[in-house]
Amino acid sequence: MARTRYVRKLKELRQNVIDMGVLTVRSVEDVLTALEMSDTALAECVIANDDEINNFDRKIEAQCMTLLALEQPMAKDLRMIATSLKMITDLERIGDFVVDIAEEVVTMAKPIRIPVSATKFNELVADVKLMVADSIETYATGNVQQARSFEARDDRIDFLFKNIVESMVNALAQGKCSTETVADVASLLFIIRYLERIADHAVNIGNRVCYMEEGDRRYLK
Repeated sequence: MARTRYVRKLKELRQNVIDMGVLTVRSVEDVLTALEMSDTALAECVIANDDEINNFDRKIEAQCMTLLALEQPMAKDLRMIATSLKMITDLERIGDFVVDIAEEVVTMAKPIRIPVSATKFNELVADVKLMVADSIETYATGNVQQARSFEARDDRIDFLFKNIVESMVNALAQGKCSTETVADVASLLFIIRYLERIADHAVNIGNRVCYMEEGDRRYLK
C-alpha cells in the first residue's frame, strides 16, 4: 500500500510539471501571436495568466519537498524529483520573460516595424517557440537524444540573435531608421534578448532531462 501511494505521488508530480510546461508553452505561443498581430488584449491576457504558472511553481515545489522529506527517494526517483524541482524554476523564468514581451506589445500598441529583414527575426521566433515545446515533450518522454540536440539548436538561436542585433545597430548608426522606427528598434532589442534567454532555459531543461535519465552530472550546470 505504501509503495502504491509513493508511485502515485511520483506520477502526480510528473504530471503537474508537464501541465505547468504545457501552460508555459501556450503562454509563449500566445505572446508571439500577440506580437505578430499587435494584439494588446491577448498580451494583457498573457500577463494575467502568469499567476497560474506561478501557482504551479509553488504547488510543485511543495510536492517535491514533501517527497524528499517523507519518502527518502533514491536513484532515478530522486533524480526525477530533483529535476522537477529545478525545471519549474526554468519554466517560471520563461513565464517571466513572456510577461516582459507582453508588456512590450502593450506599450507599442501598434504593428511593429522591423528595420532589417524580417526573415531572420521570424526564424528566431519559430526556433524558440519550437524548442520550448520540445523541451516539455523531452521531459514527458525522457527522450535523451532529443534533449542532446538543444545545445546545437541554441547555437543557431544565438547566431540569429547576434545577427539581428548587429543589423539593427548598423541601421541606427547609418541613419536608416525614421524617428518612429527608433522606438520599435528599442523594443525589438529587448524582445529578441528575452527570446534568447527563453531558449537558454529550454536548454537547461534538456540538460536536466539527460541527468534524470542517465544520472550523468556533467549535464548539470
